[in-house]
Amino acid sequence: MLERKKIAAFIAGLLICAYAAAPVTSAFAEEDKEDIPVSDALQEEDDDEEDDDTYIKSGDFLYSKTHDDTVCIEDYTGTAEVLEVPDELDGIAVTELGKKAFGSDPDNNPITEVKLPASITYISDSNPFMYCTKLEKISVAKENKDYCTEDDILYTKSKDTLICYPCKKGGTSFTVPDSVKTLGTSALYDTGLEEIKLPDGLEKIGYFSIACLPRMTSIDLSNTKVTEILPYALSSCSTLSDVKLPEGLTYIGGGAFSSCPILKEIKLPESLIEIGQYAFINTGLSAIVIPDNVAEIGYCAFGYYTNTVGNIVADDSFTMVGKLGSAAQRYATDSDTEYDYKNNFVFLTREEYQQEQDYLNLERIKSGDYEYGVTDEGAVLTCCYSEENGVLNVPAEIDGHRIVKIYPSCFSISQASEIILPDGVEELREMAFYNCKELKKITLPASVKLIGDRAFDGCGALETVEFLGAETIGNRIFCDCSALRNFKAAGTLKEWNDNEPFIFCTALENIDIGSGSSFITENGIMYNSDKSVLMAYPANKTDKSFTAPESVTEIAQSAFANCHYLESVKLPNVKVINAYAFENCESLSSFEVSDKLEKLDSDAIYSCVALKSLRLPSSLSEIGDYAFGYYYKETADTENGEPDDVLVEGFTLYADEGSEAYKYAQREGIKVVTGTTKVLGKNMSSGFVYTMAGIIGAALLGIIGVFTGKAVKKGKAKKESAERKAKAAERRRKKAEEAAGEEEGENVEEDDE
Repeated sequence: MLERKKIAAFIAGLLICAYAAAPVTSAFAEEDKEDIPVSDALQEEDDDEEDDDTYIKSGDFLYSKTHDDTVCIEDYTGTAEVLEVPDELDGIAVTELGKKAFGSDPDNNPITEVKLPASITYISDSNPFMYCTKLEKISVAKENKDYCTEDDILYTKSKDTLICYPCKKGGTSFTVPDSVKTLGTSALYDTGLEEIKLPDGLEKIGYFSIACLPRMTSIDLSNTKVTEILPYALSSCSTLSDVKLPEGLTYIGGGAFSSCPILKEIKLPESLIEIGQYAFINTGLSAIVIPDNVAEIGYCAFGYYTNTVGNIVADDSFTMVGKLGSAAQRYATDSDTEYDYKNNFVFLTREEYQQEQDYLNLERIKSGDYEYGVTDEGAVLTCCYSEENGVLNVPAEIDGHRIVKIYPSCFSISQASEIILPDGVEELREMAFYNCKELKKITLPASVKLIGDRAFDGCGALETVEFLGAETIGNRIFCDCSALRNFKAAGTLKEWNDNEPFIFCTALENIDIGSGSSFITENGIMYNSDKSVLMAYPANKTDKSFTAPESVTEIAQSAFANCHYLESVKLPNVKVINAYAFENCESLSSFEVSDKLEKLDSDAIYSCVALKSLRLPSSLSEIGDYAFGYYYKETADTENGEPDDVLVEGFTLYADEGSEAYKYAQREGIKVVTGTTKVLGKNMSSGFVYTMAGIIGAALLGIIGVFTGKAVKKGKAKKESAERKAKAAERRRKKAEEAAGEEEGENVEEDDE
């Protein structure tokens, strides 16, 4: 299937490059919903060419036998302008017209009129009339039970399918009859029509059915029941600028609106699910809003055009608009080595896109050192012209309007080292302080709740930042802020839309987010709210060792990237280490993970050149590319094929034989040692450890036995001594009783006397 799609894509690309210069030269699989069915068609044509020798020739016709032993006309080689199709050939009834029944050479086809007999029961869905580039009229015998014509236009008998409007019939406007539910392949192709009115009951638009109409400026499908627009259906309409699509549409096929150069906007219905390959290539679109329901966007569907030498290239300024995590966002950066392409388009949410449109449409007013615009909410600053190079105090009002927002690039040309915004500013738009090169310190007032993407991008001198009321922070706000040392935020922070919030802050020493936030900081380190995920460790924190809290089970992407001083790391309960987590920790030489570790993502411990050994447990089941053992070689001669991802010299992995870590090391050529156990920080042979453990155990048992024996003897002696003492006491008692008895007897005798 992959090979088939690659061939289809290649052929589709060739068609797009050559489309404006030639009419359709290929047919299509009759009920196939491939995005680009051209490959199948060409394959079928190849098959037909192979079968030409087996066709039967009768006069100017080539035909084949149907399964009913009737005639299917496959080709016409004559020169007649008015072609009357016979009802018999060689005494056999003519019942079918194949897809090339009237020839396949559009440049030299002489036919201006076709007359069909009553015997025709089937006409190929691929439209055998599409090569008749001089065709003015079609007629059908009244007795025909399957087809009819009206005003020289061919329909099925019930008029539910429009088969062919002759391309040279003439006329500038056409209303498709209300009975029509399907526009067949190439039905209105290259007709010269300027206006086409479609019936509400229309359900299907076939391949090329409304294509190559150079004077049609608009088409309204909004009231139709169309759910699918098949490939190339409205392609190569050079003046088409207004398209209305129906709610209920689920599929737009490959190339459907390709080569419509002045189509600059189109609203896609919320019902849409799939958009095919090349669907909007070579259009005037600079941005597209993708409905949330769209699950699949074919490659080159948007943002591509054919350059002057015929190559299909991307417009990197093209903007995809949609929901975070949607097909629109995926397409913006989509890539595929099989097809050898990589997208690099701008992606915006609907809110961001609307803000951008508002910004572009804003009327600007210059007042003193500032340029601003007025919205329903208040004034928005668009540019600061102040030449202040010290502390810049931004006013709370301008010309009587309260300042509520700072717009993109507002302070880009500012030379101030500190900028103080007034209380009342509610939002910093994306890139508000972009490239503000001299800015060293900024404190945002409590009124600022929203900070847009890349707000401080390029502020290379920025050292200290404090947010007193921020609730939502965008992506990459500190991009290229290499001097940032301290970051502080109030406990109001609820959302930070960045999985690598401080990746570019190589001088960062401390992170402090107040209590009450959706994040926690402890010892300058940032965690999520329950401390299960370590989000960011300051790259310039001077501690040499770190042991993760017991609660931490995950290390976020790039969390420790570029840490300068860290030498030793222990992760006692961590199960997941995400991509780039410890990338370029140049001093890291000791790294201990728990026996619970399950995932070590791509480049997780990359370019840690001081780390010469690593022990990984059998619990580890997922390992990404270059996860460990590699470093980046800057001096690699990549132009001559030398790799820049190189194994760290002397690196050794310790792992159990057969484990995922062991298999990974084997694949990558990493030295791996099995059968070892870590004891007191040293990797020792498991056999030796077990032997020593046995010896030590036996010795311990001996020592215990000695002490136990002595204890037993001592206990026995004590018992015997106690028994002797008891016996002696008993003897003394008896003697005392006997003595007392003798004394009492003597006293009695004395009384008697």
